Amino acid sequence: MKPSQFALASFAFALLGAVFQAYAGDVVMIVNKANDSADKATIIKIYSGEAKSWPNGESAAAFDLPEDNPSRAAFAGEVMGKNLSNMKALWAQNVFTGKAVPPKKLGSDDEVKKAVAAAKGAVGYIKAGSADDTVKVVSH
Repeated sequence: MKPSQFALASFAFALLGAVFQAYAGDVVMIVNKANDSADKATIIKIYSGEAKSWPNGESAAAFDLPEDNPSRAAFAGEVMGKNLSNMKALWAQNVFTGKAVPPKKLGSDDEVKKAVAAAKGAVGYIKAGSADDTVKVVSH
């Protein structure tokens, strides 16, 4: 590889990494405004099938974005510490063993936000720029 090709390839990888990093940090976890017991640890348990309710006893209802949505990959990596394949395998095992039902898939940030705003025990994730005062953002 010529030095100019190497420099171009290095620049492309650095740019791609910067774009991914900028976008990956742009996902937020959201819950219903009335939820007073939401935290990152509980959300991880809900999205891994280990918990079906919040610490206050309220039943949890989790929502996912489509598999091709970049926010889903960001949530899996940033919050869950897994990639999409790991999450898919986890839920396949949960369903197979009867341990848990996977989060309901919705088509967009707006659909997730509306579903979370409508149900006290709901949880989801969306792009940070999509969050508004209809839901509560949980910090991570």
